[in-house]
This record gives sequence, structure tokens and C-alpha cells, in this order.
Amino acid sequence: GMDDGDSSVAQSTSTLLEQAYAKNALDRTNLAAAVRSTVKSKKEKAKATALRTPQEILSAIQSRLSELKERSADHSASIARISTELKALKLQQLQCQQNAPTAAAKYKFYQEIKCYVNDLVDCLSEKAPVIYDLEKRALQQYGKNQRYLVNRRRQDVRDQAKEIAESAKPVPAASRRTPEYEEQVRRAAEREGRRTRRRCERERNDLLSSHLDGMSSDDEIADQQQELSVASMVQIESLSAIAFEDVTDDFSKIELILMKFFAWRKTDMSSYQDAFVSLCLPKLLAPLVRHELVLWSPLLDEYADIENMRWYQACMLYASQADETVEQLKNDPDINLVPALIEKIVLPKVTALVMECWDPLSTTQTLRLVGFINRLGREFPLSGTNKQLNKLFESIMERMRLALENDVFIPIFPKQVQEAKTSFFQRQFCSGLKLFRNFLSWQGILADKLLRELAIGALLNRYLLLAMRVCTPNDAINKAYIIVNTLPTVWLLPNSETIKNLELFIGYIKQTIESCDASNPIFMQSSEKAKQILQRLHSL
Repeated sequence: GMDDGDSSVAQSTSTLLEQAYAKNALDRTNLAAAVRSTVKSKKEKAKATALRTPQEILSAIQSRLSELKERSADHSASIARISTELKALKLQQLQCQQNAPTAAAKYKFYQEIKCYVNDLVDCLSEKAPVIYDLEKRALQQYGKNQRYLVNRRRQDVRDQAKEIAESAKPVPAASRRTPEYEEQVRRAAEREGRRTRRRCERERNDLLSSHLDGMSSDDEIADQQQELSVASMVQIESLSAIAFEDVTDDFSKIELILMKFFAWRKTDMSSYQDAFVSLCLPKLLAPLVRHELVLWSPLLDEYADIENMRWYQACMLYASQADETVEQLKNDPDINLVPALIEKIVLPKVTALVMECWDPLSTTQTLRLVGFINRLGREFPLSGTNKQLNKLFESIMERMRLALENDVFIPIFPKQVQEAKTSFFQRQFCSGLKLFRNFLSWQGILADKLLRELAIGALLNRYLLLAMRVCTPNDAINKAYIIVNTLPTVWLLPNSETIKNLELFIGYIKQTIESCDASNPIFMQSSEKAKQILQRLHSL
């Protein structure tokens, strides 16, 4: 068995070796054949190349010539183009050399402007807190004076109401010795003294016959208090005057600052617009405008018109040309400089003054404020969507609501003290009538609907009409006559909203006429007046 196995292994090995030799020999044979074939094909190709015809040779030469001509043309074109470019570059070089001084001057100018603006911003940033503080102090002083007068007026009303209420019963001796009672007596004496002085003033001016008690404002301040107030304002004014004394005119005078920016605008309008100078100017000038307006208030007896102020005139004349057309003006990027300053500085200042200092019961202050806002609306393009303008109107409405809540008091006393209260009642009614008239001064500025609600819906229907019901018919008709003549004519059109709001008032007039005997000489004049009232209200 072992022999058979050995022989089979030996056989298989020898077979494998034979096969390997055979394969190796075959590969060599194939390689030799391939080499012979390649050599043969090269010889044939060489033979073919060597045997080109004259025509083929000519064709090859012509093709080569054409190729060289094309390349030569390309080179010529490149030379021409480079030559043209060289000429253009030489021209450009010449142009640059000519423009170099202008560019250098422009660069110097922009460097100067940059340094100037940086210095200006630093200077105004340092001065702004000082100006804001002075503004705040002036506002507080004005507010303090006004609050004193309003609180004194309200205290006087409370004192008089108390006096009338207690007039029916004697005051015990013990009560007379209390500090509170003594203080009340002192206030009453001062109040009557001020009234007497106002009455004397009216006599001197021949206004006594046309005057109704309660229509004048009690704005007299004691000399000592007046001196303190004046001293405080003088101090604010002197601090305001020295706020910029350590600053050169180039950084503190608006007209000189604007000259710098006008030079930029004139030199290079495109870069002026690219830098958004027109948008930045109002913010940049704000501290200087505020500085000029520190003590300004449209509620004062004498206040400077905005149109006469230095900042206004400088800004209005900024970049204006004598031969400027309307079209040029429309396209001027700085056309909104003054309206922007009015919106950002003047309107918020007026809003603050209204909230702190305006007394809606003062006819003088109200008419000043109405006149100022009317002029502002006429002179400047302030739209109804203007946020600051809406804030101002909201603050006016708020102050009017507060006045209605706190300043209208018309006492309705029992019949037995009718005589004692007559003077106080009439005075307080006239005070309410005065507020009614002041409210209606805002017609055409504030929304009619809100104004009607306040003046007619609240003040007339809730207070004045209720007081008229306890008056004599003649007195009531006289009061109604004044009220109707106070109403704006534009509100009294047939079937208008106002006529609907006045239904209670109209009903009361009709009721009063019916209750009076028209043939009685006492009521003849009142009856005629009542008919005129109803005719004016389209209710006859």
C-alpha cells in the first residue's frame, strides 16, 4: 500500500513540473512572435513614410506655413493691443499726476473733517449731561411754581366749602383756638386780599362790568416766594450761559458747525450722502438746540418765538441758495433738518411742560399753548402719524381729564343756606364754565369725538347742567346762553353728533321755557334768549 501511495505522489509532481516547463516555453514563443510583428510593422511604416509623394510634402509645408502665419498674426495683434494699453496707461499716469494735488487736498480735507467731527462729538458728549441737568432743573422750577398755585386754589375751594357748610352752626370757642382753624382764617384773609387786588386792577382797566367772578386766575405769588423763584431761574440762566465758555465757537455755535458740513456738501455731495450726514445732523445738533431752549416755555408771559432763535435761523438757512428752484428744494437731502429738530427736541419738551406746568383751568396758558401748536402745525409738515405729536396730544388729554376730576366743584346746597352760598356757587359755576371754554379752545387740534366726550359728555352734562337745575330760570337761561355761544360753530350743524350729545341740555331749556310764563315781564327777555338757544341748536 505505501509503494502505491509514493508512486502516485511522485507521478503528480513530475506532471506538474512538465506542465510548468511547457507553459514557460509557450510564453517565450508568444513573446518572440510579438517582437517580430512589432519590428515588421515599424519597418513597413518607415517604408511608407519614406515613400510620401511630392504633393503630400507640399501639402504638409503649406499647412505648416499657414500655422506659422496665424501665430505671427496673433503676435502682431498682441503687440498692437499692448501698445494701445501702454498709451492708455501713459495717459492715465499723466491724468493721475495732474489729479494728485486734488486727491491730496481731498484726503487732507476728509482727515480734517474726520478729526473735527470726532472732536465735536467728544465735546458735545461731555456737555450733554450738563445741558440735560439744566433742562431738568428749569422744568422742576416751573412745575413747582404751578403746583403751588394749583394746590392753593384747591385748598381755597375746600376752605370755602367748609365755611359754607359750617355757616349754619356757630363755631365753638375751643375750635377757634386750634392751629388748623387759625391757618384756615389766615388763608381766607390772604384769599380775600388777592381778590380785592384783582378787583382793583379790573376797575383801573374798566373791565369790572364785563367780568364774572370765578373767571380770573388767582396766580399771585407772595413777594418772598417770587424772589426765590426768580433767584433760582437766574442761577439756571447763569449756569447755562457759562456751559460753553471753555469751548471755541467752532464747536459751540450752530452756524459755524453747519458751515463745516456745508463745505463737505459743496466739495463732494456723493460722499456727503453716502455718509448719511443729513440723518446724523439733527442728533449732532440736539445738545446745542436744547441748550438754547433751556428756559424756553410757550406757557410763559414772554417767550421767544422759535422762528427768532439762533438755532432755527441757522438751520433754516443751511445749504440754501438764492436761485434754488422748488424741484431742487424737493430733492435736497437736508430739507427735513428743521422738522426733525422740532420733532426730536421741541415736541418732547412741550410734552414735558404740559405734564409738569400747564394748568388747563388757566385761559391765558391754554390760549398760548393752543396758539403755539396751531402755528407749529401750519409751519412744519407734522403728520398725524408722528409719534411725538401723538404723545403731546395724549398728555394734553390726560391733563384735561385730571383737571375735570380735581378742579370742578360746584356745590349744591339745601335751600335754607341758598343765600349764604350764592356767591361761592356762582364763582364755582363760572370756574367750571371757564374750564368748558378752555376745553373747547382745542377744537380743530384734538379729535372732535374725544373733545365732545370731555366737554359735553362729562363737564356740561355731569356738572354744569346739574348746577343749572338749582338756579332761577333767568339765571339758568343766561348761563345756557353763554354755554351755547361758547360751542364751536362747526359743531352746531343740523343732525350733527354734538346736537345728539346736547339732548339733555336741550331738554332742560325746553322744560325751563314751559315752566315760565312768557307774558310775565320778568321772564320775557329770558324766554327770547331761550328761543335763540333752541334755534341755534336746531331744536325749536
